[in-house]
Amino acid sequence: MPSYDDDLPTQEEEILLKKLVENGEEQQRIRAITEVKNLVIGSKRCKTAFFRVGTAETLFNLLKEFSSLNHTELLIEIIDCISSFVKSNDKNIVNRLIELGCIQHLFTLLSLEIDSINLCESCLRCLRSFFLPKLSSSSSSSTTTFSQVDYSNPFLTPIPFVLLCDQDTHKPPSSITQSEQFSSTTELTSNEQYSPIDILFENSQLFDILIRLLSVSKSSQLSIVEILCCLCVNNERQKELVDKNIIPAIMHLLVENINDKQQTYHNNNKISL
Repeated sequence: MPSYDDDLPTQEEEILLKKLVENGEEQQRIRAITEVKNLVIGSKRCKTAFFRVGTAETLFNLLKEFSSLNHTELLIEIIDCISSFVKSNDKNIVNRLIELGCIQHLFTLLSLEIDSINLCESCLRCLRSFFLPKLSSSSSSSTTTFSQVDYSNPFLTPIPFVLLCDQDTHKPPSSITQSEQFSSTTELTSNEQYSPIDILFENSQLFDILIRLLSVSKSSQLSIVEILCCLCVNNERQKELVDKNIIPAIMHLLVENINDKQQTYHNNNKISL
């Protein structure tokens, strides 16, 4: 696969990146951020090149600057653009965004009385991206090698979530080749202080925010449940979640969704009759 480690933005891309920080109309800035986001989503080269010239720092500064409910549309685009960077197999990009304080700032936003469901969902999707495992791959002419680059739950990908046993002796089998390049420590050693999981468990109020937002929408529910699943990296963390009384809230949500589905099915049958 091609390497983009030494790539820099093209002249046209530099002009676009400058528009992120230019003082102008809000709609112009929104269009610039949207274009950057689309480039990052569609091109690994753009993601790497933009990161090399400080775009992650620029986006975080914009996030802080416009963290007002008066800039909802702009804020959503900023958060979605950050999210497009977080969905990266380059741990340096993810680590830098965590180091800047993106996770804490998103939770600060969610602690406000947000009227915009779209903004709330955008924040939660971005947070989810920090926790979901990511795999990088390098291929040669005959083989493809996968390596773990994330510090969240390595057992969530590519298989469904399986509750870990009491002694942690029978961990879910991984379909990824357990080669010498697969680090048993999931390459956490040098970045433990920036672990998204640790950030969340260090502040119990963040769990209260997540539980409160379960009622916002189906999309928010999915993001929150995925985040909670990613926290179950071992039995100690699972026990902490149980102690925080989160299971009843999730079970209530499950029952509520089942009842809603049954009611919808019943109503549809009445209409068809």
